[in-house]
Amino acid sequence: MLIQYSSTEIKRYVKVKGVASPYNGDWIYWSSKMGVHPEVSTRVATLLKRQKGICAHCGNYFTDGNPIEVDHVIPTFIGGRNSYDNWQLLHRHCHDTADFR
Repeated sequence: MLIQYSSTEIKRYVKVKGVASPYNGDWIYWSSKMGVHPEVSTRVATLLKRQKGICAHCGNYFTDGNPIEVDHVIPTFIGGRNSYDNWQLLHRHCHDTADFR
């Protein structure tokens, strides 16, 4: 039996920005694009990719030099779990000023 072209899944890729390189130190760009980077923990890189490099509180992009914090959506002291579906990334200043604490 021959495989039909229509049964092949189409996988779209986003073009890499201009002169971007994994070696230029822009770990936020590469973590949010690929979900991995040697200078970033697996948890942060996975969350950056899932959130597309955007802070869950203010909606602005993370930039190089921004302190990033992992926050629980539902705090652990009221039953939140330590899992990817309960973690989110926030700028440090968003985490400190967030009214949902």
